[in-house]
Amino acid sequence: MTEIEDLSARLLALETVVRQLLTHLAIRAEDPPRWVETRRTLAMHAVQGDPSFAGDPDARAWMEHAIDGFFGQVQAVVEAYSTGTSGPVMR
Repeated sequence: MTEIEDLSARLLALETVVRQLLTHLAIRAEDPPRWVETRRTLAMHAVQGDPSFAGDPDARAWMEHAIDGFFGQVQAVVEAYSTGTSGPVMR
């Protein structure tokens, strides 16, 4: 395994753990969909306020897209859990 493959695998593992943690916390919130949306908004504001992205709109757009995709998956699981939908969702 190359160093890049190792780092990629570790990043994927970290993303999976964080996604499961956020899902766990969201499901226990009073209003799970709103909880997830608030965290998505906070993450977007962090990127928009980060000076390292100020001079690179493409990098900022890429990061915002990645955050949106990450939280979109959490939102889908939370909505499925909240409505009792069965299917390929992690709980």
